[in-house]
Amino acid sequence: MKKSLENIIQNDNSFEWGSGKDADSIRTMSSSDLSDSFQGLLKGQNLENGIWIFGYGSLMWNPDFKFSEKITGAVSGYHRRLCLKSTVYRGTPDFPGLVFGLDKGGECHGVAFHISKEHCESELQIVWEREMFAETYIPTWVSIQTKQRCISAITFVINSEHEHYVPDISLEEVAKRVIRAEGNCGSCHDYVRNTVKCLHQLGLRDSILEQLLTLIEYPSSYEYYK
Repeated sequence: MKKSLENIIQNDNSFEWGSGKDADSIRTMSSSDLSDSFQGLLKGQNLENGIWIFGYGSLMWNPDFKFSEKITGAVSGYHRRLCLKSTVYRGTPDFPGLVFGLDKGGECHGVAFHISKEHCESELQIVWEREMFAETYIPTWVSIQTKQRCISAITFVINSEHEHYVPDISLEEVAKRVIRAEGNCGSCHDYVRNTVKCLHQLGLRDSILEQLLTLIEYPSSYEYYK
């Protein structure tokens, strides 16, 4: 199981997030702006024990930052949804893909990563360069319920005011967009498949996402889910 999860990570392209002309075409925040953003979010917080970051998409299987511990858990009041148009990493302007955001309502299972106090600033800069350079998300403090305890963590809620936000569309339409989209980080299909595989290997489930993957890989199954 561990080896299979490592293969997922190795097969995902690794590069400098938020860099290059494609990323610059949608960039709205400089590195300095990003630093100011997370510094503002941390203001007034007790950082003696470090911080936690909650991942629900590719952060789960390709965190790309230093962490000292990870644990599965769930956040209430939000659900994972392919609700953000991707024109760089998982799609192009002509064939945009869809990537995950946390949208309002329901519950989402994912992974919380602990960043130690001494690494907070350097690692949050990496996370912000990846998630926040185009302001498509709103960094938010949430409570994560794990088997052991409840922890406070930062996660990335979809910015529903952003022009790339995609309101609810049918599962069939989502599948059509995913199938044809590919960007700098690879295909949108792989992005969805890797997320489902990672969830399964962590002992977690997302029934809607599983239905979507079945529809993508076996289109005739759509009638079953209608």
